[in-house]
Amino acid sequence: MPLAVPVRDLKDTAKFCQTVRDNGGPIIVTRNGYDEFVVLTPELYQKLDEAMRKQELYDAVDAAEERLRSGAGVPARETLSQIRQRHGL
Repeated sequence: MPLAVPVRDLKDTAKFCQTVRDNGGPIIVTRNGYDEFVVLTPELYQKLDEAMRKQELYDAVDAAEERLRSGAGVPARETLSQIRQRHGL
């Protein structure tokens, strides 16, 4: 479970930075009892970003495969041929 800290804890930046490093996971900063924003270590952010990019790629592949199954896709060789002709390659 992520750690939640009030926004006033950000006043002591050195202590807050240490809390972020020590926790290792996301820290939810709250204001008046409501979630305001989330703080992550650079390492965790990079892992999450990579996971999101992979998921986007998988989703794009799934969508392309679905288009091919439905007959809406165009074979890669045909597409490459059209690009070469259009650009004189």
